[in-house]
Amino acid sequence: VSADVVIFNGDAAALSDGLLGTAVSRSVPTRAPSARGLSAITWCINGSTSGFDLDYHNVFFADDYQKEFTSIFEEGRICAEPTVYVCAQDRVNGGMTRAGDERLLLLINAPAHGDRTTWTSDDLRQQREKAFRVLARGGLSIDFQEEACLATAPYDWNERFPASGGSLYGAASHGMFSSFSRPSAKTQIQGLYLAGGSAHPGPGVPMATLSGSLAARQILGDAA
Repeated sequence: VSADVVIFNGDAAALSDGLLGTAVSRSVPTRAPSARGLSAITWCINGSTSGFDLDYHNVFFADDYQKEFTSIFEEGRICAEPTVYVCAQDRVNGGMTRAGDERLLLLINAPAHGDRTTWTSDDLRQQREKAFRVLARGGLSIDFQEEACLATAPYDWNERFPASGGSLYGAASHGMFSSFSRPSAKTQIQGLYLAGGSAHPGPGVPMATLSGSLAARQILGDAA
């Protein structure tokens, strides 16, 4: 399919690593695997909760938050007590929007080694037990059936976004100027633009969404 303009909404490393062909490999700077940001293990659960009145967004912090990042970025592993994010999707304004079990998304940070490390079902179960111990300490219990729990690991993210290693938002956000070191919407190849979490302005769903707006603005400006 021929096109005058292409927006690449994937990890920019896939371009520089040549996964989309050598012709566009020079379109963005290369990024070393050691410069990757955080990956994650997530669990989508349909179950019931007790002991803690959840909001839509909830964070159960570990006692040593700094240790979590030292473990990931310096030791390449998940610490014994990870911080756990819980999205209670059926909670609105402090109440449930439906009766019965509720939909939950649990997330813990993980190293972006999805292109060289696999996770067995036992590995994922052990990490889930870690997360549940943190939740229990905060007063939250979750009851569910195993068939109502779907885990996603860094290697799954890497399969969906090749060359990412499972990094959710490209390069690590280390330093106050890290957003400005990310690839911009306009690449060095005419007609090729970037959007998504690995491009400027930075990590997070709002920023990734904003990158799409910046790409559209750049395209319109170049066409003017």
